[in-house]
Amino acid sequence: MNLIFNDYIEFLKYNGCKYDLKENYYWLDRQIIKAYDKNGILHKILRVYTDNKLKISFKIYKKENFEIESWEETLERKKDKLLELEKESIKLIKEKMLEYKDYEPIIFTSGGKDSNIVTYLVRSIKNTKALFNNTSLDCADTYKYIKYVENIKILNPKKGFYQWRKEKNFIPTRFARACCSVFKEGITLKYLNNDKKYLIFMGMRKSESSHRKKYTSEWKNKKWGDRPWQTILPILEYSEEDVWLYIIWKNIHINEKYKKGYKRVGCAIACPFYNKSTWVLDKYWYTSMYNRWQKILKEDFIKNKKWTRLNCTLEEYMYSWNGGLVRENPNKEVINEFCEYNNLNKNIGKKYFNNKCSLNGCNKNVNNHEIIAMNLKFHGRNTNTVYCKKHLKEELNINNKEWNKYVKQFKNNDCELF
Repeated sequence: MNLIFNDYIEFLKYNGCKYDLKENYYWLDRQIIKAYDKNGILHKILRVYTDNKLKISFKIYKKENFEIESWEETLERKKDKLLELEKESIKLIKEKMLEYKDYEPIIFTSGGKDSNIVTYLVRSIKNTKALFNNTSLDCADTYKYIKYVENIKILNPKKGFYQWRKEKNFIPTRFARACCSVFKEGITLKYLNNDKKYLIFMGMRKSESSHRKKYTSEWKNKKWGDRPWQTILPILEYSEEDVWLYIIWKNIHINEKYKKGYKRVGCAIACPFYNKSTWVLDKYWYTSMYNRWQKILKEDFIKNKKWTRLNCTLEEYMYSWNGGLVRENPNKEVINEFCEYNNLNKNIGKKYFNNKCSLNGCNKNVNNHEIIAMNLKFHGRNTNTVYCKKHLKEELNINNKEWNKYVKQFKNNDCELF
């Protein structure tokens, strides 16, 4: 659950919310606005819906017929639990600093609330340096927050995300991505000394995912191999609510992005793990970044002719770009739009969809526009025979260099198939 601040309330009002919300009382839990009563019972108040075209609507569960508990009152009610969590966190940090006294302590921070607390806790014991990986995709609020943090080293990539993406001709999805390994783990591995001993403090928590429920407070990242680095997770047992109450209690400075309704603050706009409820916030709060990414998505879809790979229209792709295949078979709208954009008649256009290699025993999916165009070019436009790239090259007795030469030649001749 996240706290609901005035900025998010103003966003909701802009999108038609008539419910009288105010800061210091409400929580947002998976797009459901909730509130505690004075007995500590949590009530559903309002549901925020975001449709496929980023339009917002609301459902009111109930009018408040109870006396609402403020954040401060919730904090007082749960203070004993927070005191115990803090006690265990500080005990862990002190023990591990003593146990690994010949290791250099470092805090990994993303600019998010969990690493905010870890930084606060660790520095209550020792003024430890923090590292921030600049993914080049963070928003102004995150960079503003990072400038606020003292004793911090900012790790910058040699190439920004947008340049890297363009060179790779790549759009990350939930099923195919490399951005984290390049702009997070990759930058860290290049900066730190492989042979040096580091005691790394991070803000991961069990409640974040089913995978992290298995973590222990002393954790080893498999991606680091046999490097002599040890990770400590001081707030592993904290819930989302615990984190926010602790922030209120200790008056810890937070990234302003949270106040705008975001659950996470890392990798603005292009992260494939965000969803429509985040995109609608991006569109409102970070309009120029949002529009830039939308332009990239549109150009990429058209350039790489993704109609045939994803079985969707351009508009559908703009609202589902992070999820892969939209439907198993193309509908009439998809085929018609593909033909219009590529100046093809419908009989030819249909041949670009749902193909499998015709060679006995292969049966590989063939949905790449260029491969299908080469099949039509060499087998004739009336053919029903389609080979995958490997077997078409074998049939034509050409290598990759010759393949690319043919493609370039056909494109230069403005062949409509390509």
